[in-house]
Amino acid sequence: QSLKNTFNQSPELYNNSFDNDIDLMTAILQSPQNAGESIQNQVQFFLSSKAQRILHEIAKRQCLSIDSITVNEYIYEIRSEMYLHLRNDGSFDTSGCMKLMSRVRKNIDKKAQDLTYFFPFNAPSLSPEKEIQIGSAKIIHKNNIYAKVKDDRYYNFFIKDHSHTSFNCLLSITIPKCSNKMSESRAQNVAKFIYGVIKVFTASYRLKANQINLINSPTKSDMSHHIVSNRDKYRISGSYSFSEDLQDFWNSFEEDLETDLGLIIKKLTLQAASPSNKEFLADRLIDAFYWFGDASRDSNSSAQVIKLVTALERLVTVKDKEKNEAITENFSHRVSCLVAIYHGEIEEWRSKSKQIYNLRSDLVHGSQSIYKNYGVNLGFDPFQLAYPTILSACILFYKIGLELNPYEETLQKVYSELSEICKDERYKTKKL
Repeated sequence: QSLKNTFNQSPELYNNSFDNDIDLMTAILQSPQNAGESIQNQVQFFLSSKAQRILHEIAKRQCLSIDSITVNEYIYEIRSEMYLHLRNDGSFDTSGCMKLMSRVRKNIDKKAQDLTYFFPFNAPSLSPEKEIQIGSAKIIHKNNIYAKVKDDRYYNFFIKDHSHTSFNCLLSITIPKCSNKMSESRAQNVAKFIYGVIKVFTASYRLKANQINLINSPTKSDMSHHIVSNRDKYRISGSYSFSEDLQDFWNSFEEDLETDLGLIIKKLTLQAASPSNKEFLADRLIDAFYWFGDASRDSNSSAQVIKLVTALERLVTVKDKEKNEAITENFSHRVSCLVAIYHGEIEEWRSKSKQIYNLRSDLVHGSQSIYKNYGVNLGFDPFQLAYPTILSACILFYKIGLELNPYEETLQKVYSELSEICKDERYKTKKL
């Protein structure tokens, strides 16, 4: 009310109550749409920059204990209820504030809902009759769903008038009750996680599978071209990637999902769909798959190395527990142990781990320029190092406990034990 009086008396003094133009633009509390209040009956209430900062801090604190809403959405709910609270001459003593926050929480719980998302997904060679279930996610044929939305007013704009022949399936993801923005964000993240999982498994079968793609992400086109000019002469140059028959892969992938490894993937999918504000050991695996998928989409080989090393760092680096000078050695030793425990040849994997980590350091810290590189000269495919590391970490982390929190001390101890195990001579030779 005092700000309103200030506004009426001196607009200049009113402006001094705000730190920036954004705060000034968002100063007025709006009547909630569901309040059914006519415009002529609405009352103006103003929030200074200081008041808006306090609301933001309240929302941040509340969201630490509520996993189902974003900070901005929570602020919106507070502002809506605050308008009604002020409109009804509510007090701001302890009792009044508790009632206000209680109503905010009820509104949040009331609006939260389960939602299922369907993302365009290209799964070449997957027959229309087959569905691939991955935890709470599922790959289904697109016709099963598009037939249900033909009457939607956006159908022509998004689907009919635009070619959607570049994909044959939809990736279905169900997100448990939360706010709309939180739900969509989680669904997008789960989709990228699932994509990463599939790319890890295609790498394990030594398939490039470039045609497997989330359509809402950058894709590798099966055909590209450019025009070259010299002395007023022009020519077209381009490239074409041949599609792979992936029918055998989908059958094998489906079988893999029925193994212990598949059980772990399904547990990770559920965790990704309904994450917690606490950091669990499972989060590291989810991030690793996410980064692997992102690397496989990138057309720049140097950027791929940076992303793959980031994926592996999420698995083997223990924060705040180790000295910086030991990070490189720990990285290469732990990665090589993870791979060697199932594949042997620990020295070869250690050498490759050092190479990829040093290259990543050179690219990130400036010894090499990413735009001056014309390809990565590692002498091996970095994806063939990353995928067995991730799959091995799945088994290791599952044995430790995917829901472990805190986990740093335990993880460091387990890697020390793994290091001792890998000193055995049998891990120096290739396992058949």
